[in-house]
Amino acid sequence: MVFRFNGMKRAVAGLLCLVVLLGALSACASGSKESATQEITVKMGDYFFDPRDITVKSGKVKFVLSNVGKVAHRFQITGNGFEEGTKNVLAGQEGVLEVTIPAGVYKTVCTLGGGDHEKQGAVGTLTAK
Repeated sequence: MVFRFNGMKRAVAGLLCLVVLLGALSACASGSKESATQEITVKMGDYFFDPRDITVKSGKVKFVLSNVGKVAHRFQITGNGFEEGTKNVLAGQEGVLEVTIPAGVYKTVCTLGGGDHEKQGAVGTLTAK
């Protein structure tokens, strides 16, 4: 069976294919942006976070935490009714904290040492826009 398209039918068929293709590409692109997880690497040391101040888009964020210090540390995000953190990350080890964070400004802090790690500088700011 052979289909024969005249000029007008060919143009309409091509236009319909283009519209379907663009719609599919648009749906894929918008879905991937909304569900993409941002990944932020933070070095934790004795007694600091690097970077100290972090800015992300609100939504899914994965923090990869590398303890470059000589003692254990934790990474906690707190503020605006939000509180998530890691367990102890031992010296020379890595930890991961995955969160879905709403827009706002938060404190990042090492909660070990009864507040001593914070007082010595293991503290920072997380801004989610």
